[in-house]
Amino acid sequence: MSCGLLVEESSFQSHRVYQALLLPLGSSGATGEVTIFTSTSGLTGTGSGTGLEPSLTAASKGGLNCTATNGCGVHVHSGTACTNASTQGGHYFSSARDPWIPVGYTSTSSKGDASFKFDISDGATDIAGKPFIVHSNGGGRVACGLLSEVTSGVRVASLAQLSTSGVTGSVTIYAASDKVIGAGSAMGLEASLADPSVGGSDCTAMNGCGVHVHSGTACTDATTQGGHYYTGRSDPWEQIRYSSTDASGSASFIFSVNGPSDVTGKPFIIHNNAGGRVSCGLLHAARGLVNASGTTSNLHALSPASRFGEFLSKHDHA
Repeated sequence: MSCGLLVEESSFQSHRVYQALLLPLGSSGATGEVTIFTSTSGLTGTGSGTGLEPSLTAASKGGLNCTATNGCGVHVHSGTACTNASTQGGHYFSSARDPWIPVGYTSTSSKGDASFKFDISDGATDIAGKPFIVHSNGGGRVACGLLSEVTSGVRVASLAQLSTSGVTGSVTIYAASDKVIGAGSAMGLEASLADPSVGGSDCTAMNGCGVHVHSGTACTDATTQGGHYYTGRSDPWEQIRYSSTDASGSASFIFSVNGPSDVTGKPFIIHNNAGGRVSCGLLHAARGLVNASGTTSNLHALSPASRFGEFLSKHDHA
């Protein structure tokens, strides 16, 4: 098993966190939100959209939709404003091939709601002030928002092995008022796992491949770690997991969970394929994160109120 407590430390190399509120372009009526975690190797994101075309299913999921260029796409763009196509720019990347081409939502509900996740390996991670754009089924640009860095509410944990599991990792969490959004990675897990969402048959045991905030106060044992941390009747952590591992037993994950945001000092736990606890660390406030230019930022520099005001002043929507 592995577990780690979220605690405060003077320096921790973790993801930087960016967010954008997405507003309609033209008369599309589409809105949404996105949270992106950046590291030296790329970007991991999760978000949602509303007001999109209803009842879409992408060809990649057995449907007939999202086949146009940029159809159902969600992308960071290279521009500086949401005013028009020129200020929005094209896809933002530095590698020889565009990593954003396959990224998008794969379905919408009967009301036109969609959710999406992505994991991009690319060096273009300086995304502050960049437009994030949602595309329609036909590839048109329908919603946009400028990304700004989150400077408070970020918690991190370094995950150490439990017992002799050999599993280690790290996690970064943005704790909003009623939601916990996180991204991380682990190594030393069982190799070449794949859960049903990616066509495999692994991770089906209770807590199999799970990644969860727990309710305890230490990583010492199951008692001090506690169970999943949530309020209400339904456990939102039941389906939160890494979906696969590579040939060396490494995995990455991203999640968004509705629930209590007071996660400081709580254990973050990684489970193996069978559901056993294999890594743990305590969550703590992040400080001194290094950005792409090599400088550091203080994540406690702005209060939530001042950050929201700065967000509004930076976002320009036509």
